[in-house]
Amino acid sequence: MEKGLLILFIVFIGVGIVHYISMKAIKISEEKKSIFRKVFYYFYGLVFFAQGIVNMIEKGEFVIISLLMSLIGVTVLILNFLGKIETKAKEE
Repeated sequence: MEKGLLILFIVFIGVGIVHYISMKAIKISEEKKSIFRKVFYYFYGLVFFAQGIVNMIEKGEFVIISLLMSLIGVTVLILNFLGKIETKAKEE
């Protein structure tokens, strides 16, 4: 029972932190948001690529899901580098 409550409180604190950060992120300029998105997609692609490679090394064999994860990670990194993932701000 105590472990369950501890996990519940940790999740609530995590969600609260994410909510606080997202509320602060709304107020920053569009240029900074673009930079944060670019950094996020580099991190996302790198983590996805690394996770696929680590899964293959852990299992010691060729696994199609791990290969797909690695390919998706590389694709995200390349598309981000080429500027194809950028979101355009809506003009009001």
